[in-house]
Amino acid sequence: MKFRFSRPRGQTSYPTVIWLLGLGSFINVGGLSLLWPVNAIYIHSVLHQPMPIAGLVLMIYSGAGFVGSFLGGWLYDRIGATRVLVIGLVLSAAFIVIPVFNHGWWVYVAVMAFFGMTCAMPFPAMNALAGHAWPDGGRLAFNFLYVANNLGVAAGTAIGGVLAGWSFRAVFWGIAAAYILFLLVVLTVFRSRFDTVRQRNTAAISLPEVNPAAGSADAANTETLAASKRVDGSYPLRGVIPWGTVLVLLVAFILSWSVYVQWQSTISVYMQSLGFKLSEYSVLWTLNGLLIFLAQPAVQWVVRRYPSLTLHMVGGVALFGAAFVLLIFTRRYEFFVLAMVITTAGELFAWPAVPAAVAKVSPEERMGTLQGLVGSSATLGRMLGPVVGGYLYDHASMHAVLLAAAVGTVLPLTLYVMYHRLTAGEHLSPGQSSGQSIL
Repeated sequence: MKFRFSRPRGQTSYPTVIWLLGLGSFINVGGLSLLWPVNAIYIHSVLHQPMPIAGLVLMIYSGAGFVGSFLGGWLYDRIGATRVLVIGLVLSAAFIVIPVFNHGWWVYVAVMAFFGMTCAMPFPAMNALAGHAWPDGGRLAFNFLYVANNLGVAAGTAIGGVLAGWSFRAVFWGIAAAYILFLLVVLTVFRSRFDTVRQRNTAAISLPEVNPAAGSADAANTETLAASKRVDGSYPLRGVIPWGTVLVLLVAFILSWSVYVQWQSTISVYMQSLGFKLSEYSVLWTLNGLLIFLAQPAVQWVVRRYPSLTLHMVGGVALFGAAFVLLIFTRRYEFFVLAMVITTAGELFAWPAVPAAVAKVSPEERMGTLQGLVGSSATLGRMLGPVVGGYLYDHASMHAVLLAAAVGTVLPLTLYVMYHRLTAGEHLSPGQSSGQSIL
């Protein structure tokens, strides 16, 4: 199967493997998100723990996800996508059904720690597969998975609420069933296609350092090398990781998430303090999910005309800042709606662009490891943001939180511009030494 494509003007043709990865992402995230709306409720209502303790358990869960993301990416580079997915899915399904049989408090803490790690393992593997299988797609491949993930969240949270109304046990069984379904798909439909991607990758990685223009390679090597050339004229990186460039992106991603996550933490508390109902806050996230899906034609139109990943990252984070500035000056609900629309527009461009930018500077044989670091960075941002925002909310005011969030976008914006300066004009030639740094 060939994963390269030609894209007529105004039309996008997604390779089969990307559609399959999208299906897998939908099942995976759909199952996982069954737990999200009921986890804290289960800890508080069934296990009879105070809310601060519930928050601590959720932090343990997120911390384990930080480790799991890196582990999944690291293993992808060493044992391949199929084995990583099998390990992650089997262990996740096994861990999540333990509370069905044992309602002990410390047992649940242990389950959340191990489940948090194993359920995070598939994400970097699937991102790395997307980058390997469709190198010409750039951010389109990662955007496809991003949309599939959000559709999975929408479906999973809705079903999770229904299952929880029936029984919390049904939630745990539902998550396990989703993982088993995804496992069966991996072992049947996905497996041969994943192996094809890996074989194609291995061939590209093992290419000799040749220069077709100088006639130093035979016809077979030249043909294989030409097939690996990207649309932008660059060749897949091999050898040393450009750590300076990667770290700039990862730090910027952590800071971007730390700002964005205020919507899920301090803003929810702030809206309740203003007298808004929880349902009115929930509507904002329903709007977020709808816009992510419905705005895709507009996003693709913009991306075709302005393909710069730096522009997407800078523009997206700048929109985050604009939304927080708007909220500084108003307390009316319609402006919260407008701010969410602006924030959603920002994430539509920023979130898929970062893993695509990392993939662009990744050596082929380290794609999984670096995508694992991308996932870990997002998790770290989601952990740090509520802590900083909560401290400012308790010791200063919500005005301070919003001002800090708006000003806090300046540093990631600066780092994204730095990434652009570090990579501007860098196209690897076939004759570039494997030890040569992109910096």
